[in-house]
Amino acid sequence: MQPAIRKLKILEAIVDSYIGTGEPVGSKTLCDGLEFNVSSATIRNDMAELAELGLLTQPHTSSGRVPTNLGYRIYVDKLMSVKPVSPTEQGAIRDSLLLHSDAPEHLLSEAAQILSDITRYAAAVTSPPADNAYIKQVKFVQTGKHTAMAVLITSTGMVRTRLFRCDFIVNDEVLNLFDNALNDKLQGTMLVDVTPAFIQSAAISLGELSMLVPNALIAIHDAAKDAATMNIALEGQSKLLFLPEFSFESARRTVDFLNRTNDIIKLLNDSDEPTRVLIGEETEIPELSESSVIISKYNVSEICSGAIAVIGPTRMNYSKTIANTEYLAHTVGTMLSELLNG
Repeated sequence: MQPAIRKLKILEAIVDSYIGTGEPVGSKTLCDGLEFNVSSATIRNDMAELAELGLLTQPHTSSGRVPTNLGYRIYVDKLMSVKPVSPTEQGAIRDSLLLHSDAPEHLLSEAAQILSDITRYAAAVTSPPADNAYIKQVKFVQTGKHTAMAVLITSTGMVRTRLFRCDFIVNDEVLNLFDNALNDKLQGTMLVDVTPAFIQSAAISLGELSMLVPNALIAIHDAAKDAATMNIALEGQSKLLFLPEFSFESARRTVDFLNRTNDIIKLLNDSDEPTRVLIGEETEIPELSESSVIISKYNVSEICSGAIAVIGPTRMNYSKTIANTEYLAHTVGTMLSELLNG
């Protein structure tokens, strides 16, 4: 076996062992586990050379070696193989998602929960962008003698509600009037176009009805503004606080970052690559310098629409985690396509 290939095999064995046990790997452990015959002296020399290349490090002088972030990078890019999710696991994931497939938000939230439960790390899922979303329908529901709720449904399947008050008694006749008049004005309107000026113009165009609908229109404006904002489902942040790979301070910094919605959305949507693995400093985010992030994109009707991600320590089972993330992304995309186009 060529020395370069042998060194890569040794690096692969060290990463696999360290991922599995969390313990530094010594030459004796490698001798017992390698599939080819090589002396302990040769292994020690190869390990020393891998350390000089920045692929391994030695936590203590008397201990074995552990991978560096660069070592993980070589492992992910060149050495590991992603094993498909088993049919049994696929079935369990699909069944759980189907129970929450009545609305996109429920589906995305469940996907984040499933991924967090499987990996025992934090998981995040972004909603489809609202750039091209429009108002599909508005409905009105009576909630009290003088109050009602505006229900806005978008072309991406998102539902937003807002309560509003009327100076007159609300009844079915009034709500039907609102339904007919406002759907006629609003259906097909792009969410980004539902501005205060648009609402004012819509009210004026309703003539005599304009005296009845101002609060309803304000409620619709607020609902549309909320629907136009990209959302994120986040689960499992607290799990990071109990991982042995993180100090409490490091875990706290990571959780603090995950609570910054705009920053995590930017990280997840920064590229259109189908799957990305960012290790440590590659995220260019100081709070994630000791973390790895695996991001897979999902497509709705063959259009890249959102991302599913795992955030955990650099010592993670990359092969299994990538497989689960990619399978969830594919399944979520398929179910969203069926939900929105069915």
